[in-house]
Amino acid sequence: MLDYCISNMENPLEHITVDMGEDRPLVDFVIKAISGLQIINQLRLYPIEGADNAPFVAIGNWHWNPHPLSGDIQTKRRETGTKLKTKNISDNRIGVLDFDVYVEARDKNKNLVSQVIHNTLHIPIADEKGRYYLDNLRYSEYQLVDKLLYPGGKNTFTIKSLLPVVIRYEDATAVSMDGMIVTAKVGMVKIFTTMEPILSCFMHVPAVLSYLEVFPILQFCDHVYEDKNDFEYFKPLEDVDIYIKAYKKGLNKFEYVRTILVMAIQLIQSYHPNNIDELRNPQWWVYQLSYYDGMVEHRGACHQMHVARMLDTISAQVLPIPEIDKRIMISLLKYVLQTEFDDMNFFSFENKRLRRNEVISTIITAMVSDKLKQMFRYGALAMMSDIEGCFKFSPDCILRKMYELGTVHSIDFANDLDYPHLLSYTRKG
Repeated sequence: MLDYCISNMENPLEHITVDMGEDRPLVDFVIKAISGLQIINQLRLYPIEGADNAPFVAIGNWHWNPHPLSGDIQTKRRETGTKLKTKNISDNRIGVLDFDVYVEARDKNKNLVSQVIHNTLHIPIADEKGRYYLDNLRYSEYQLVDKLLYPGGKNTFTIKSLLPVVIRYEDATAVSMDGMIVTAKVGMVKIFTTMEPILSCFMHVPAVLSYLEVFPILQFCDHVYEDKNDFEYFKPLEDVDIYIKAYKKGLNKFEYVRTILVMAIQLIQSYHPNNIDELRNPQWWVYQLSYYDGMVEHRGACHQMHVARMLDTISAQVLPIPEIDKRIMISLLKYVLQTEFDDMNFFSFENKRLRRNEVISTIITAMVSDKLKQMFRYGALAMMSDIEGCFKFSPDCILRKMYELGTVHSIDFANDLDYPHLLSYTRKG
């Protein structure tokens, strides 16, 4: 009787469906992350006199083999005399990704040299149920995350990307020359391990106020005009003739304008340009934003390069925002500054998506970030001996880190009915 009742039960919610999106194959994320090494080529956009030896990197010859032979996934363990012992890892469901890295740089005699570095990566492959088969054990991990962002603490949220974009807001005020007090929330973004003003990510753009769509409400100028009835003037530096001219009506009406104004004042005070020309010069800002004071000259471009690679194109595809705002990182940051996220329902499943392979791919993203930071220290003067090791990956680096970091967990339940007991739910997904 009970069996009959259960078999004839109707689910009143069965007609409701929610598109959780498809998790892209892990190899797609890995290729995207490794391709990020080519961002070092951007150093060539900022040449300095006598240092035309900026490194060049090209990555290609990608070959993905999802069904390798057992001999293709053997790793050398050690040599004993003439006998070679190998570790066979054929009891895993993995594919083999091959690629070449072409590198150009200078040697110690400043001669241009090139090298092709071949790499092989072993990449686990999930089955149709999202399980990984490694060392005769099945591993599984599901993560339900928000499609756009999730809260990360007081006045902080994180935008979902291959390299998460952490945004934090801080309260700030500015006072005009006539005593008008302006209050706003200043946006900070996490670059490397520090929080930086979001406005610093735009200063390499010519006519930055126009790009941010606040001109002519806000203008940079070098003296005060006879129009104080309509404009307020702000002087960030006491000893330098740099002024920010703000249209009163626009300043009172738009919070976004007030935010840009307060951030601009703080940025000018932090970096202290000597005149209006330096303030308007993108090259001056590129140099000033360098992270490595007192070392090799002119590596400020690393700030831009990191900003540029924070948003990957795979994650950008799932962001529910206008297409024009997800093409490059600074357009996404501009969208963040211009948008209030008060209407986001973090508990709605319609705002969430499944993310599994993307989580595992952050292993490679972290490696690429470490390699880039190492190269940024040398900047345009990097020699082949300095950067050669940055383009070599261990074949089993993903597999080793999956175990070390606990990225996936072994399935230790008896049957599928036990699985729901292991699931947990948090506000962050």
